[in-house]
Order: sequence, then C-alpha cells, then structure tokens
Amino acid sequence: MALKFRYVFGEAWSIARSGPRQTLVAIGLVALALYVPGVLLVVSGNLAQFAVSEREAPSAVLTLEQTADANALAQRASSDPRIARVEIVSGAAALERFRRVYPDLGTALAGLKESPFPPTLEIFLRATAPAGSGSEIAAAARAWPGVEMAETEEGLDRRFRDAVNLLRGIGLFLGAVLALAAILSVASAIRLALDLHREEIEIMRLMGATETAVRAPFWLHASFEGLAGGLLALGLLYGTYLLVGRALHRSPHPVLNLLWAHFLGWRTSLLIPLSATVAGFLGSVISLGKRN
Repeated sequence: MALKFRYVFGEAWSIARSGPRQTLVAIGLVALALYVPGVLLVVSGNLAQFAVSEREAPSAVLTLEQTADANALAQRASSDPRIARVEIVSGAAALERFRRVYPDLGTALAGLKESPFPPTLEIFLRATAPAGSGSEIAAAARAWPGVEMAETEEGLDRRFRDAVNLLRGIGLFLGAVLALAAILSVASAIRLALDLHREEIEIMRLMGATETAVRAPFWLHASFEGLAGGLLALGLLYGTYLLVGRALHRSPHPVLNLLWAHFLGWRTSLLIPLSATVAGFLGSVISLGKRN
C-alpha cells in the first residue's frame, strides 16, 4: 500500500511538472472563484451583528438636541396610551453599546473627549397598539421642541435581516457560479495533462494497470490544485482584511469600519479550502469521465 501511495504522489507530481502553466492558471481561477464571494461573506457577517440582538427593538427612536431636556420629553411621550415605556439613552450609553458590539473598534474612539452619539429616546409600544402607531408617534414627535430627528423602527429589524440574508445569498450564488467555472478550468487543465500523458497511459493499460491506478494521480493532482487555490483565496482574503483594517485604523470611516470589523469564523475559513478541494476533484472526474 505504501508503494501505491508513493506511485500516486509521484505521478501526480509528474503531471504538475509537465504542465506548470496550466496548473498555475487553474489554481488562480479557483482562488478568484472563492475570493470574490468571500469578500461578500465578510461584509454580510459583520452586518449580521446588527441583526443579532438580545434586547427588544424599539418601535420609534427620537434623536434629541444636546440641550434638550430628555426627562421632560420622555414624560411627554409616555403620556400616549399606546406607549408601554420610554428609555433615555445618553450619548455615553450609546458609545458603551457600540463598544460592546464592536470591541475591536472601541479603541478607535478611546481618544474622544466626548461621545459622538447624540442622546436618544427609545419608544416601545404596547402589544395592543394598532399597526402603524410607531410611524404616527414619530411623525408627531418631529414637531416637538428639542427633537432633532424622529424615525420609526417598525419592521426595520426584519427588513435589515432580509437585506443581510439577501447579501449572503448573493455571495453564495456568485460563489456557486464561480465554483462551476473553477471546476471547468480544472477539468480543462486535466484534459491537457491527459493529452501530454496519453502514450504513458496507453502503456500502463497494456501492462494491465487498473483504471483506478490510471486515474488516481489525476484525481490527486486536481484535488491539490483545488486545495492550493482555496488556500490562496483564504490568504488573499485575510490579507485584504488586514490591509483594509490598517487603512481604516489610520483614517476611520463610520460605515467601512463596521463592515470590516471581524474576519470570517474558523468554520467558514476551513470551508473555503475544503470546498476548493472538492471542486478540483469534481473537475478531474468530469474530465476523466469524458476521456475514459
């Protein structure tokens, strides 16, 4: 069995050396096929943190002027029978929430003398409140003195989750399309390798070699092409994450910092080279199936 493994690995290496350009092209296409959807997965994964919350989402949020009397405005809002409670969120409390959700970005705000977040009132409705109450309350509150902005949050959490799922779905769909292209590119590389080793294969068959012995080196070669492409894609993706992170550390951006706060989880990171290996193997199966 050890001799067979040495033979398979030796033949796979021989196939790779016989067509280095085709091998490098196939690896590059596999890496590209996984890098592009990987970027979308990083972005959607960071956006998903907004949708994951243990606390109840408010139905309306009133952004107050710095000089406004938050207690008086909260008491005024509480007089509405549709409202269950009103929570005052100071700028410091909003900053603390941000640091809990994004601990990696908290250091970027450590040097600020005061919170960049304005005070807000979060309004929670009663379960018996009719639909559209949040929009009506927000519209009325816009005319109150001291209220800078009033927005309804009704259905926002659901719509945001749908948007994140859509972005993730686009990434997976794009990944599937590019993975198919990667499989075909590996299949093309294997077909070229078959042409280069045609005489050697015929001699092996005349000597009684089994089809498994003939095909195994090509399977291994294609699988390693996929694995190399997957590892390259993961390396490029992490390198992009580090470069963008350094650039944003020097020049923080309120949106981009959130989109690149965290890298992929270890499960997703492991899935990239594994799926690339499977794609390479499938490419060899398709090619060898056509050539028999």
